[in-house]
Amino acid sequence: MNRKILEYFTAVDTDIKELDKQVDSFVKDGYQPYGIPYVVPGEKPQICQAIVMFEEDSAGMNLSAQNPL
Repeated sequence: MNRKILEYFTAVDTDIKELDKQVDSFVKDGYQPYGIPYVVPGEKPQICQAIVMFEEDSAGMNLSAQNPL
């Protein structure tokens, strides 16, 4: 089964606990984490998590009124 992704963005933070709070908030709004978290190395490494909204998950939602970031 192919699922159509309507929205895709990346949640980013330098603290894993703060990223977890962001992801939890997005999940409560109907989004889903996609894949596993990853780290972008650098002077201040960033922890990232892809976030998606699938077409069937958005039934009845007005996505144009939402701005997750």
